Amino acid sequence: MTDRYVYCNGRAHEATSSVGAGKQPSSTAAMKPQSVTNRHMNWLIHALYSRKHFVQCGKLIDRQLAICYDKEYLYYMKGLLLREENNATEATQCFQQAIALNRKEPENYKELAKTLYSMGKFKNALEVFLKAETLLERPDHEIYHHIGELYYKNFGQPKAGRGEAKEYLKQAITCGKHVASYKILAEIYIEEGDSIKAIEMIESCLQFTTIDVALMTQIGILYLKINEYQRAFEKLLDATATDSKHTSALLALGSILQSKNDIDGALNKYKRMSNLPEESSEVWSNIGLCFFKKQKFIAGISCLKKAAWISPLNFNALYNLGLVLVTAQQYVSAFQTLAAAISLRPEHAECYMLLGTCLRHLNDPGNAYLSLEKSTMLPDAIKNPLIYLNFALYCYEVGKSDQSVLHLSNFLEMTQHITVHREYLKMAERLNTALAMSARSHNLPVPETQRRPGDPDATEKDHQEADETLAASSEPKSGERRGAEDRSGTDGDLC
Repeated sequence: MTDRYVYCNGRAHEATSSVGAGKQPSSTAAMKPQSVTNRHMNWLIHALYSRKHFVQCGKLIDRQLAICYDKEYLYYMKGLLLREENNATEATQCFQQAIALNRKEPENYKELAKTLYSMGKFKNALEVFLKAETLLERPDHEIYHHIGELYYKNFGQPKAGRGEAKEYLKQAITCGKHVASYKILAEIYIEEGDSIKAIEMIESCLQFTTIDVALMTQIGILYLKINEYQRAFEKLLDATATDSKHTSALLALGSILQSKNDIDGALNKYKRMSNLPEESSEVWSNIGLCFFKKQKFIAGISCLKKAAWISPLNFNALYNLGLVLVTAQQYVSAFQTLAAAISLRPEHAECYMLLGTCLRHLNDPGNAYLSLEKSTMLPDAIKNPLIYLNFALYCYEVGKSDQSVLHLSNFLEMTQHITVHREYLKMAERLNTALAMSARSHNLPVPETQRRPGDPDATEKDHQEADETLAASSEPKSGERRGAEDRSGTDGDLC
């Protein structure tokens, strides 16, 4: 008796042959040469399949199924062949027949699960992948990856989720360098807000994969989030060097240049975008801000209106349009635009501040006061000290000096931690001087302003001149990629 093993498609198949001299074979023994023939054909079946000679491969499999009793490998290969031909239903039946013949072979379960996955039956696929995992004798990155991916997509048990997904995906990348596993891990870390870990995953991925413009763009945007502007710029330049018209990379590069006040450079990047799918609203919004900074209000308003028309629910476009309209003193249009923006984000403090400015100029002092007061009461107010300065100015204008003193104090306290433009400090000094003069006859407390080297002496100026600068205190919202909801192209110190 001689034992042989035929290795096909990573699976070992035992082949036995009997050599009996002078013996008449029994009816059972007479079938063995046919089985040996089948096993000797496995290599040819696998070779035909690997070379994509699917017609010849299918015919050989059908012939062997008709004459052999050892059919596990044949059903397995027929399942692969049918799946390649987009006949997933019959492929599933073949893998189930292979499993019925050998319930301890994880490859049968894995290919059945992959077929179910391709059919969109994710919960069933996960159950079969988990069964295949229990039969593994050595790690298999495909099984770990698919289990992790399905857990990430919430197709597992209620207790399984992002944590389970990370563990399986980590096992998958320990078995080898696989791009898909790194990408999903990076997405998980991005959702968790761990940009550093996400960057680590993408950097590892870029080391062994071919040039991937999408990954280079994604890592560039992640470097932006952790304020690594130089590295972000380098990655995005690499992306545009590979694909000179990649929309997301050009948008991010333009946002960086725009934030550095390189308006012409930013406009040059935006002009290179040929195809503008969903990103087009953010692009037109940024272009509008560029014209706004160049004091070309009509062009800026036109671009921002186009951004709002493309995406009526784009908060950044609505907010920026409202800001430019206020600056251009088109208060009725600004009021309508800002009201729409507030309906999208009712907790946005700067929108209420600009809305209050519109109402003041529309001769509605009561609602103007309520709007400005609302802006100081929202959580976002602590991010922008100018909100308190604006309300302090308005309170002084309407004769509420005690509230003006309170909000001016809040502004001065915040300027100890947040840098603001020198012009606003001068404005605060003028207001403080006016309040001091008013308080002398009423014995009211007045906040102390801190004199800085080179500052001129405080002088009282017409409050109307100060009020006209309210709109300039708002920061425009600049989008750097598709779906960016609150990324400002002017992040950093307020100015």
